[in-house]
Amino acid sequence: MKKFLAAMAAAVLLHANTTFAADGVALTLDDAISLALENNRLIEQSAEERESARWNLSYTRRRSGPALNLSASQNRIFHPSYINGYDNSLELSMPLYTGGQLENQREGARYALNSADLTLENSRQTVKYQAAAAYFQVLQTASLVNVQQQAVELLQEHLRNVSIQYEVGTVAKADMLATSVQLANTQQSLNTAQGNYQTAVAQLNNILGLPVDTEIATSAEINFVRFSWTEAECLEYALAHRPDGIAASYAVKRAQAQTAAAKSAYLPKVSAVITGSESGEGIIKSNLFDDRWVMGVSVSWDIFNNGVTAAQVEESKAAERLAESRALQQLETIQLEIRTAYVNLKTAEKNIATTADAVAKAEEEFAIAQIRYVEGVDTNLNVMNAQEKVVETRNNYYAALYSFNTSRAQLEKAMGVPVLIDARIYADAEQRGSSSNKALEVAAVENIYRTGATNSQPAPFDN
Repeated sequence: MKKFLAAMAAAVLLHANTTFAADGVALTLDDAISLALENNRLIEQSAEERESARWNLSYTRRRSGPALNLSASQNRIFHPSYINGYDNSLELSMPLYTGGQLENQREGARYALNSADLTLENSRQTVKYQAAAAYFQVLQTASLVNVQQQAVELLQEHLRNVSIQYEVGTVAKADMLATSVQLANTQQSLNTAQGNYQTAVAQLNNILGLPVDTEIATSAEINFVRFSWTEAECLEYALAHRPDGIAASYAVKRAQAQTAAAKSAYLPKVSAVITGSESGEGIIKSNLFDDRWVMGVSVSWDIFNNGVTAAQVEESKAAERLAESRALQQLETIQLEIRTAYVNLKTAEKNIATTADAVAKAEEEFAIAQIRYVEGVDTNLNVMNAQEKVVETRNNYYAALYSFNTSRAQLEKAMGVPVLIDARIYADAEQRGSSSNKALEVAAVENIYRTGATNSQPAPFDN
């Protein structure tokens, strides 16, 4: 059965690709994924969000350091006649204690960057799945075109046989008319299949970042490898590796840090301050008034602000509860996606064998019906019905074959199979105190989709 499935799939796919895209851009599945990872807008946008989070962390860190402020003003002074007076002041300050505000803002910004790192990886995984699904859709529609083309050729040959028999008077004109109508309907189905193929190619081009009218020559190779993991194993892997699931937990930590930062407004703020001022007729001349330089500590404390701080704290607590709810919802989503993809994959896996057997029987039935009709012991209606069964079973076979591969790609996405970083290793490194860049370095995996790569089977699916 495995040999039969492999031979049938390879033969039909090769024929379909040779027919419809021989002069196009030759792409394997890995080529398609590589192009998508380089050109897709979703990854570009996630990368910019990560860059924004990186600079926000830099901003919050720098707020803890010294700040130098210069201010100057010009005034018209009567002394005893009108003269120009200049006032200059210089202040150097550095926060000493903020009640935990700056510290928690830094923590929140750091968690935001961690979340952005994992969101970027999740975008890569999403684009990888989209590219694979679109690629398989092109293969499927090409195969369906081939099925309809073969059906047209069979009916054309059958119509010639019916016409010959009608000319010699052995069959009724109704048989010839019925065959002609069947041929016209099948030709219409072929036209529709060809249109669906062109649409599938355009959708693939859009995901790959290519002009939508680019001709694609897809690879004739597609594997049917029985999936050996259990659903429980897939779910366990997903809970440990899904980047969006881990990113949701970072969102909770960020919200908690923001709540702590809001509560700091209840406490005083202490800063070290050095100030200097001078006044004079020139911008840097102090011949009118005294210079003054002061060094000391500045303390500020909002004793009463009409409930502003309390409102901000409650707002932060609500945002924290929202983040926790979204994290739980993400967990439920992961469980649902694993369940859906796994059931679809196993269903398609069963249907491949079932429909392959049905194709063989339908083709045999059609061949017998043709022979019986030529010999005058069967009707043209039975031949037409047998031909429709051949088309139906072939379409079902390809639907099952490509549903299996699409479901497998969907399951990889649902499990969080890494593209460039392993989210679990990243989170472990971050918890040990590694910076974002260091965690990315530790969690990096081999990019099998880079130019010149030959491995087409990403971990952990080395079956």
